[in-house]
Amino acid sequence: MRRWLLLWWLGVGLWAGELEARLLSALAVVPRGGDAAVAVWDCRSQRWRARLGDSAPLRLASTTKLLVAAAALLVLGPEFSFVTRVHALGPIAQGGVPGIGVVGGGDPTLDEHFWDGDPERCFRGWAERLRALGIQRIDGDLLIDNRLFQGPLRPPTYPDEGTNLMRWFSAPASAFAYNDNCIDVRAIPEQLDAPCRIEVRPRSPRIRIENRTRAVAAGGDARFDVERHPSANAVSVAGRFSQPTAWFPVAIHEDPDLLAGDALAAALSDAGIALSGSVRLGAVDARRGPLLVEHRSALLPALAVMNQRSQNFYGEQILRLIGVRRYGAGSLSAGTRAVREACQELIGEEAARFTILDGSGLSYGNTGSAEALTRLLAAMDRHRYGRLFESTLRERAGAGVQGRVKTGTLATASCLAGYVEGPRGRLAFAILLGRGQAADWSWGPPLRDRLYELIADAVR
Repeated sequence: MRRWLLLWWLGVGLWAGELEARLLSALAVVPRGGDAAVAVWDCRSQRWRARLGDSAPLRLASTTKLLVAAAALLVLGPEFSFVTRVHALGPIAQGGVPGIGVVGGGDPTLDEHFWDGDPERCFRGWAERLRALGIQRIDGDLLIDNRLFQGPLRPPTYPDEGTNLMRWFSAPASAFAYNDNCIDVRAIPEQLDAPCRIEVRPRSPRIRIENRTRAVAAGGDARFDVERHPSANAVSVAGRFSQPTAWFPVAIHEDPDLLAGDALAAALSDAGIALSGSVRLGAVDARRGPLLVEHRSALLPALAVMNQRSQNFYGEQILRLIGVRRYGAGSLSAGTRAVREACQELIGEEAARFTILDGSGLSYGNTGSAEALTRLLAAMDRHRYGRLFESTLRERAGAGVQGRVKTGTLATASCLAGYVEGPRGRLAFAILLGRGQAADWSWGPPLRDRLYELIADAVR
């Protein structure tokens, strides 16, 4: 990196613009072996303001979600809705049906983000609908049709060191998803010196809990130890508590569609609708009985959660739905291919600089150049869906400047991309920083913030 900077100064550096020169000066802190690239495009004059640093593809981290969001708008369209349908598996007769079937539509929004912190509200609403139709019992099974998605639950390129695959950010994708495909647990102390009551969502008999908690008087441990077994939906909970804890999420290991079905069965039971059969997977024939529930959720709010909260699970769900729309396959391979092609439609050959392995950016092999990412942002800025795309990004306001950005953070990467606008103009930018072979990484996050401030200063 230092050699490149020196050559730049000896070459065209004397003719650099003010912004480019200031960015270059800031990049001088990058140590030997570190990776850094910055690109800035002027959206009004339609020219480059800066292209600095490594031209080779660098890790994108969660700025990968920008590619997914752009592809979602182009391929699915802003009016797209996630649709989940519940069918009776036969006629309604004397308060009963011979079974019900859920056709999963890949909806990621059956979670706390859209249900005021209580994802069961959604299923309670479905249960009320069944009651209103006169259904008091289900004389058979609750069938979950999860055929919309295929392939591995998680990208095989997800980092698997330590407890990464157990953390909420590694949740699997599934056609019928609930609660971000996480197991949430919380401890409720009730009787002193006795185990706390453990609440779990989704409510499912497939989840096993090892309760090593204890209810104590005031002054108990603040630490809530929750661990999921590496290869099962088994969760160990430990700690000493005098007050109820907050919900603590861990990623589901397996059978997310069935766990969602169990949660629906529990909500039906609460509403007095008894299920005599079991919750199982199977193809649902919509011709066998009437449509009981058609649940629709809008795409744009989901894109906002994906980008503003950097929700990996949403990225993986939406990626597969892009694959469904373009290739008829809800697989990881179809989704990544569809996103790459959508990017190519936007920026042409520059899209070849992107390597897309997942919909979230969690895999270290998601890479691209700062220039290509900035070109994509600039292309979306000119697109008829540009303002919708920008609205999904996180606001980063400053004195006299309005920013809309997407962060990207991994153990060895710190990225930021988006738009800044102020009295002196509007810029699209991408900052990609990586530890590379550098001896330490303390310089990365502070440099990212410094580079952003310099870009924002250019439009103040």
